Amino acid sequence: MNKNTGDIAAENKLDLGMTSKLNGQIMEGIINGMSDGVLLVSPGGRVQYANPTISTILDKQPEELIGHPLASLFYKYSENDLFNQTLLDAVIDPEKKQYDTVPYFTGEKTKQLHVMTSVLWLKDTRGGIIMLINDITEIASLKIRYAQQITALLDSLVKALSTAIDERSHYTANHTRNMVQMGRNFMDWLEERDAPLQFEGEKKRAFLMSVWLHDVGKLIIPLEIMDKATRLSDRIDQIEKRLDRMHLLDKIALLEGRIDEAAYQTRESQRDEQLAAIRRIDQAGYLSEEDLSFIESMADLEFEDEDGTKRPLLTEDELKCLRIRKGTLTDDERSQMQGHVIMTRRILEKVQFPDAYTDVPDWASMHHELINGTGYPDHKANDEIPPEVRLLTILDIYEALTAKDRPYKKPFRRKKPLGFCITWQTKEAWIPIS
Repeated sequence: MNKNTGDIAAENKLDLGMTSKLNGQIMEGIINGMSDGVLLVSPGGRVQYANPTISTILDKQPEELIGHPLASLFYKYSENDLFNQTLLDAVIDPEKKQYDTVPYFTGEKTKQLHVMTSVLWLKDTRGGIIMLINDITEIASLKIRYAQQITALLDSLVKALSTAIDERSHYTANHTRNMVQMGRNFMDWLEERDAPLQFEGEKKRAFLMSVWLHDVGKLIIPLEIMDKATRLSDRIDQIEKRLDRMHLLDKIALLEGRIDEAAYQTRESQRDEQLAAIRRIDQAGYLSEEDLSFIESMADLEFEDEDGTKRPLLTEDELKCLRIRKGTLTDDERSQMQGHVIMTRRILEKVQFPDAYTDVPDWASMHHELINGTGYPDHKANDEIPPEVRLLTILDIYEALTAKDRPYKKPFRRKKPLGFCITWQTKEAWIPIS
């Protein structure tokens, strides 16, 4: 039997209705079964649909959500201000997709929720906003624990490396540890006084890490330079042996009758005076003009070896060391010592620091720069030197001045170097502490 046009149209209409209803049921079944929380919100900001998962996540029954304005749902707790604002922003500006992780307080516990929003289009018409919300509290907790473990590992490696650096020289075994403790104390002091300069959270950790690592470049410095307690160091032993040899040669000359007793005693007396002066100059903190003149007077002195060969009383290397006016290092040795900051930078630039620690290589390698531009290695000055570096420099100088284990100086009393550092640096407003 043939169907007329009217019958066919009626059947098609029925099929479309059934298909639409079936599609709706299928879609609702899919959304209800999703592990993601789903909210459908009208363009006016009223909740039109909420799947079972969102009720569990938000700890609200469906009737508490569906039909209610979005703005009225989450204002009860101030802890939910950011969550509430994220959802409202999606309603106010639906074209701008929200993609964020925010805290959500249920009244009993705080969850970490991941929120994604998008416009829901019905053909060419904007039908509202769809919001996908996931509870990632456990994942976030795992990430935090993992980050803490990585940070703890990084800290332990840094401390181990710092200990290895300090332990290379028994003169500086406690240097870095003392600086770290003083740095902590000073940052606490700044916080107590609400000073303009503050070290909080990751910045505090980054600063302390730069303190731990500031001398990593000393791994390449020869110990004979790092531990050089006097100008001559072990060269004094060679000079003493040489003078003993001269004594024996003169004794032989006396026994063989080549010199008389008076000449022998004169030479012995001269050697004793010379050795005493060399020992004093070797350990002096600063050389006077008289000291420098005495060294020059010895530069041309010679003695005859047993075969008659003339040899210098002091070698060029020994004279160079004795001519050091202040300190114990020659220009070459000082240049090598100062090179540790360049090596610190090169080493630390190879490390992939987390984002919060990216300043560590610069802070650690700049601790010998001075605000008047006379520091090294780059002669930075004034605002080119960050406050963090200036503080690190103060800690380094103060610890060195007060340390009791430095071979080349006696320790200052604690108040004297502190006053020196403060006077010296506050003249140039080195750090905003008040």
